[in-house]
Amino acid sequence: MPPQPEHPRRSTIPAASRRIDEFDVLRGISIVFVVYLHSYFTPWSNTPAWELATLHLSHLVAQSAVPVFLFMSGFLSARDHSPNFAAFARERLVRLVLPVTLWMFVALAYRAWQTGALTSDLLWSFALFDIAGQFYFLLVLVTLTFAAYPLRYWSDRQLAWVTVVAFVLNLATVAWYSSQTISGLFATLAYRNPLMWVFGFVFGIWLGRTRGNLEFGSRVTGGAAGAMGLVTAYYLWRGIGFGDYPVSYFGVTMFLFAALGMVVYPAAIRVLSRHPVGNALFQPARVIAPYAFAIYLVHQPYFLGYLTHLLVASSPFSHDYLTLVLTDCVVGGGSALLAILAINRVAPRFGIRFLGIERPRVRTTPAS
Repeated sequence: MPPQPEHPRRSTIPAASRRIDEFDVLRGISIVFVVYLHSYFTPWSNTPAWELATLHLSHLVAQSAVPVFLFMSGFLSARDHSPNFAAFARERLVRLVLPVTLWMFVALAYRAWQTGALTSDLLWSFALFDIAGQFYFLLVLVTLTFAAYPLRYWSDRQLAWVTVVAFVLNLATVAWYSSQTISGLFATLAYRNPLMWVFGFVFGIWLGRTRGNLEFGSRVTGGAAGAMGLVTAYYLWRGIGFGDYPVSYFGVTMFLFAALGMVVYPAAIRVLSRHPVGNALFQPARVIAPYAFAIYLVHQPYFLGYLTHLLVASSPFSHDYLTLVLTDCVVGGGSALLAILAINRVAPRFGIRFLGIERPRVRTTPAS
C-alpha cells in the first residue's frame, strides 16, 4: 500500500476529515467557470472585436476548470485507503455513480417532456452521456477513478514515470484533435476520450501520494507563472492576429495553460489569502465549494436553459452579446445554487446522497 500522504505526527485531525483551503477556493471558482462556459453561445455577427477578445481570453482561464477538477479528484484519491477494490468500488458507486445516474434520468425525462416523446435520438444521447452537456465530465471522472486504482500499489518512482507518460499522451491527444474538424459525433466522442484529460488526474495522484501538499517552491511556481504568461501571449497573438482560437479544449495552449495552473493557482490562493482583502474575496468561493458537485449535476438544462430563457431572453440584458452571456451565467448558476440550498435545508439526507452535497469538515492546509 502507498505511504500515508500526511504524516500522522503533524496533526491530530484525521486526514479524511480535512479540507484543503486552496481546493475549496478552486472548487468554488471552477464551478462558476463551468456555468459561465455553459452560458456561451455562438457570438453574433455584429459582436464588437473587443468583446470577442474578452470572451476568448476568459475562456482560456475558465477552461482550466475541468482539468483542475480532475487534478483535485486525483490528489484527494491518494488519501483513499479502502481495504480492497470491492470496498473502493462500492464507495465510488454510491458517491459518484448513483447521483449521476439519477440526474441523467431526470434530464432524459425533462428532454422527453420538451420533445413530446421519448425518441431514439434522446436515448442515443442518453447512452453517450450527452443528455445534458455536463455529464461527459462525470463519465471521464468515473473512468479515470477506476482505471487509476492499481496505481496505489506502484512505487513513487513508477508513479512519477506514469505522470510523465500521462502528460505526453495528453499533449499528443490534444495536438491531434486540434488538427481535426471537431463536430458532430466525432466531437461528442472526443470530449469523452480519457486521454484528453488523463494528465490532471494522474498528476494529482502523484502530488497527493508523494508530497501530500500543494507547495512547489518559489522557483518552480514562478517559472510556471511565467510560462502561463507566454502561453497567454501566444494564444492572443494567434487569435487576434489570425482568428485561430482553439475549439473548446482542443488546443495545445488550452492544455498547457491548465496544466501550469495546477501549480500556479494553489500558490496564488495561498499568497492572496494571507491578506484580508484577498481572503475576503475568496470567501464566496469557500461557501459555494460544498455545493459544487450538486451545481454541476443540475445547473442545466433546468436553470441554465429553461429558466434563463424565460427570464433573460427578452430582458434588457439581451441586447448586448457579452452582457447576455454573463446574465445567463448569473441567473442560471444563482438559481441552481438557491434550489440546492433549499433542498439541503428541507431534505439534507437527499442532498448528501443524491446531490453530493458535502458536510462541513475541519479546514486545513496540508503541512509541507
